[in-house]
Formats: sequence, structure tokens, C-alpha cells
Amino acid sequence: MRIGIDIRVADPREPGQQRYLWRLGEWLAAAGHDVHYLTVKAQPEGVTGPKGTTLHRLHGVSRRGLHATVAARELDALLLNPERSRRYRGIQANVLRSAYGTEHYRQKLRSFRHPAERRLRKIWRKAPWILAEQRWERAYYEGSTPPPHIVAQSRYMREEILESYRIPSDRVHVVHNAVDTSEFSPEARWARRSEMRGRWHIPESAVCLLFLGHNFRLKGLWQLLRVLGSTDGLVKGATGESPLHLVVAGKGTGRRQHRKAERLIRQCGLEGRVTLAGAVHPSMEALAAADALVHLSWHDSFGFAALEAMACGLPVITTPWVGASELITHGESGLIVDPADDGAVSRAVEALRDESERGRIGKAAAVVAAEQTEPSNFLQVLGIIEQAARDRGRPVGH
Repeated sequence: MRIGIDIRVADPREPGQQRYLWRLGEWLAAAGHDVHYLTVKAQPEGVTGPKGTTLHRLHGVSRRGLHATVAARELDALLLNPERSRRYRGIQANVLRSAYGTEHYRQKLRSFRHPAERRLRKIWRKAPWILAEQRWERAYYEGSTPPPHIVAQSRYMREEILESYRIPSDRVHVVHNAVDTSEFSPEARWARRSEMRGRWHIPESAVCLLFLGHNFRLKGLWQLLRVLGSTDGLVKGATGESPLHLVVAGKGTGRRQHRKAERLIRQCGLEGRVTLAGAVHPSMEALAAADALVHLSWHDSFGFAALEAMACGLPVITTPWVGASELITHGESGLIVDPADDGAVSRAVEALRDESERGRIGKAAAVVAAEQTEPSNFLQVLGIIEQAARDRGRPVGH
């Protein structure tokens, strides 16, 4: 099959969705398929796709030229992320993979906690350019004949998609994401633990919590800092007291978020207990320093960070609005809390102060994550791609 995949960053070190698309195309090519990566974002010189694939650099190409490029490839299937693909509008992609949200990412509204700010954001969503984005996004779901097949990364996202768009339910397939356990494992984490703790001057005896994400507001950093500011900074153990530390691995969405993080650290009395590490690539470096991941996201269609942490044998505190929470049994292989409930978050953090509890939950989490294999995931996605190609019966763009 000739398969096209839209990718924003052609780099296997890029975390989350982009790394997944790289690995998927690599696997498809190894299985004998003709894979074409399409990127409308400027890429560094020398960047190529995985072995056996073709990377088409389309930055600066007009929409008409982009359409012509897609048509010329005579693709049996084109996989697009509908939330980030405005340049492809008018092309009836037959496979969609909703990576972020629906209706131009309306789910992130719940992350604005102040009522006035939430009202302003709702008004902002009625701006003409935002409404145009929503129309273009809706057209990917509702404007194709036959309707596209959709890869939903969780049951949560499947429900959001069916609630948002007029599309047959049998076209929306749940395929939970996968993890490369050769890279993310308890052994790999322990092998780099001392090195990474040394980089950020974290004592070996410290209980280190990890926040991993770039959007501090959406991923729940403000709630976490406030909770930590109200807790004792020492963990009592059999050998004495150990400090409780937080590493924030992410750069924020801009200077405003970074300044707010610094301000909250001061206001909550957390100086010396929080490390703002900035972007950390690969994410394994941040995971290696940690004893637990706290992922209080207000919305994640899946949440790769949670699954990667679980694969490393780390206990995870997350929320019902993270797709990966569907893999967790609360209290056994992780902890699921409402990020708006400071008391629940505090109790979850308190539970993971205990070394034996962290070990018990982390061990169970690693077992669950090991079942989410890449070959199984890619086979499921290939089956959806093949069905979409049969349903369409002609190349994309024709």
C-alpha cells in the first residue's frame, strides 16, 4: 500500500505524538508498505524520514501545490491529525487520528479555573478565525464520502468525537497507544538514576516527583505546586527523613507561564524543592530521576508521559480526563484523582511518600504497560488503514 502520514516534526527524539508517527511509519515501511511523510513545517537541513520512507518537505508550498503533491502520490490512505492540518483542507483524508481534541480543542476550557478567565476564553472561541478553524476541522470528519475512519487513542476521546461530529459510530476505533519497552523500562530507569539526579543536584535519598509536559496550565502544574506548598517537605522513613522534591520537565507555552511557575514557587515556599529543568529530551532522562509521575492534566487524548512512566515502573497520579487512565486500576496500578480536588491530590501524593507503596504500584504499572506493545498497536492501525483504503476505492486526492 501507498500510505501518507502528516508529521509536524520529523525527529524520533520528539516526544509524544510525533515520535509515535515516526515509529508507525518505520514499522509500516519495514512491513513492505510505501510510506510517504508529508510535513508542512520547516525542518532542519539534513533531516530525513525513517529507513525505507520518503519525506516530502512542503513548507512554503501553496495549498494548490500541496493538493497536487498529494494527488501525484496516488496514496491509498492519508493519515492526518485533523486539529493541526489546516493546510490540507479540501483534501478528503480517509484516516484521521485525533491527537489533541475536538472542535478546535474545546476540552482545554476546563483548565481555566477562574470563572472570569473561562468566560473570556469562551468568548475568544467565537472569534472569526477560531470559527474558521472549527469549520475546517469539522469538514475532515463530516465532509468526506465515504466517511473517514478515525483512530481514537482512548474511549474518552471516542466519546468526545461522537459527541462533537456527525459521523457513524462504527467509523471511530479505539486503539490505545503503545510504548517501546526496550527504551522505557525499570532497568533503563535505574541505570541512569544517579546520573540524572546528579545533573539537577537531587539527593539520592530524596523522594522525587516528576511533572512532564510543556503546557503548565493544561497539565495541572498550578494545582500541584499549591498542594506541595501545603505539605511537609520531608518524608519520614526507616532511615530518617528525606526531602520531597519536584522536577518540572517542560518549558511552558511561553515566558508568561514560566514566570507564573517561578512566582508560585516563591509564593508557596517551595524554593529549593522544585527544579525547573526546561525541555528534557529524551523524556527517559527526566523519568530516570523520578520516583513518581504526577500528571494532573485537564485533558489528554491519551497521555504518552503516563504510559512511559508506567513502563519504567513508576507509580502515576493522573486524572479521568487522561486517556491513559483507562489502563489504570485505581489504587493498584496507579492513582486517579480529580485535579480540582486539592484534598484528593494531596492524599495521593501522601500515599506515594511511602517507599513500599511506590514499589507496589510501580511494579503493577510496569506489568500493565508491557501489554501495550508497539507491534500490536501498529497492526490495529494498519487494519484500519486497509479498511479505509478499501472503502474509498480510489487514491486520495482523486
